Amino acid sequence: MENGNAKSYRTDPKVRARIDKTIAYLISHESELAAKPDGSYPLDDSIVLLLQSYDTADYDTISYESHYDHIDLHYMLSGEEYVRWWDTGTVEPNTEYNKENDIIFYPHPEHHNRALLTDHHYVLVYPEDMHAARGMVDGKPQHVHKIVVKISVL
Repeated sequence: MENGNAKSYRTDPKVRARIDKTIAYLISHESELAAKPDGSYPLDDSIVLLLQSYDTADYDTISYESHYDHIDLHYMLSGEEYVRWWDTGTVEPNTEYNKENDIIFYPHPEHHNRALLTDHHYVLVYPEDMHAARGMVDGKPQHVHKIVVKISVL
């Protein structure tokens, strides 16, 4: 599944190649990655894998964020969570852009889309998509093991 604003569709072949490379790598190295400790693992100069383990949280406590210079690919190793997203052009940010960390935060939008992320599934979030991951399912927190991949659009 890939969801986005058609007006912002990325046809850049280098970005599409990075996405394809990332997904192929995740598929072929999933067991190896699941055994690694949490941390940052560069795949190359334009792709960084962030292995994470955490407990999901109530939607009201999660901030929305977006990034200018990269796509986030959220890939679930084990567990389940909701990832919510909406168009950044409809909500004013509630922080300044942090260039060093390539992140800006937003309040909750009036509307949002939601995807259930389960084992071996992924969600792509583009720079024009503010997103809030880590959402608990059925009102119960659970422990998840996930990879967030930062894919450069530059």
